[in-house]
Amino acid sequence: MSSLALLSLVCCSSPRKQTGTEGPEQGTWTPLPSGAPLATGLQVASVFDGQNVLLWGGLGGCTVNGVCGGGARFNLEAKTWTPLSTQGAPSARTLHSAVWTGEKMIVWGGLGCGSPLGPCGDGATYDPATDTWSAITSQDAPSPRGGHTATWTGEVMVVWGGQDLQQGRVFGDGARYHVDAGLWTTLNLVEAPVGRRYHSAVWTGELSGEVLYWGGNGGGGTVDVALADGSSYGPFEGHWLAMPTEGAPKGRWAHTAVWTGAKMIIWGGIGCGGDTQGPPVYCEQGATFDPVDRKWSPVSARGAPSPRTGHSAVWTGSKMVIWGGASPKCGSGGGACSDGAAYDPETDTWAPLRTEGAPSARSGHVGVWTGNALFIWGGMGGGGAEAPLSDGALWVP
Repeated sequence: MSSLALLSLVCCSSPRKQTGTEGPEQGTWTPLPSGAPLATGLQVASVFDGQNVLLWGGLGGCTVNGVCGGGARFNLEAKTWTPLSTQGAPSARTLHSAVWTGEKMIVWGGLGCGSPLGPCGDGATYDPATDTWSAITSQDAPSPRGGHTATWTGEVMVVWGGQDLQQGRVFGDGARYHVDAGLWTTLNLVEAPVGRRYHSAVWTGELSGEVLYWGGNGGGGTVDVALADGSSYGPFEGHWLAMPTEGAPKGRWAHTAVWTGAKMIIWGGIGCGGDTQGPPVYCEQGATFDPVDRKWSPVSARGAPSPRTGHSAVWTGSKMVIWGGASPKCGSGGGACSDGAAYDPETDTWAPLRTEGAPSARSGHVGVWTGNALFIWGGMGGGGAEAPLSDGALWVP
């Protein structure tokens, strides 16, 4: 499957598990007001700054090749949309990354520079307090790429992996960006995992101080493979440690990963039992990884959403919430999904989300947890047959 085809489709004692489903997850959907000053709804980078959801870039009807360079902020209290300044902003792109530092949003990399598939090797910081952009240095930065991951550790942004479609390269390298010093430091590659794209990455925080990388596709040659391995990287010590494969989920890419504060949860994606050249094989089950005990545990499939990709996954503080995506079991004969469910890792149970008032079916949308609500916006409806969407809703549990 090509990259553009993908675009059209994140401590305690163990309780007694009660595998299965519970009653419907309580909650309500409230439509977002119309008039978002952003002409795209697919593959938009997003962060939450504590007051606003910040959106930037992506795919839509912005230019001849569909790549967009605009942005918008949605204020949760006022329920209003405001365009982001374009002065000093990065050029239009998609498959880029965005992280929130606690004060600023950093946008880096992506595809769409110079040509529809041209890789980008630059970036900028956005300050919502002043509505201003500042370019970040490209000296010692990773080579231009998209489909990578960028993780904020509290001190540095770690960029790793990705692809250059023009040269047909998949990367297994990266660098740390030190915001205060404004400089890049190349990552140590000794014992680093094989290069990959569309993988997942989560920061474990103070628990173990590592970035956990898992899955993706790579392997080189004419047929890329869905990878079922991963590694942890300690950005301050600069070392890699391969994750165990016993009990790990099937290899996959374009999946989601969330960090619970104690474990990483992998769910969804495509590639289970297949490769990127044949029909996509959707992944039916996920798993949790404990970086302290270094063990994988399966996630119950009973009551879980249908297998899918292009969905959103957020951690609420107690549950992982899945919504939307693309699945052969959604719609008429397969397509975009308008349902979701909440997973409780303490009981290994799923509970479906309320569908009344939910946004229309979509995949590739924005899904952000604001602290008390799930923010859904944009995406592609109708299994990729329709134009990108510019609407959304808030789900409050």
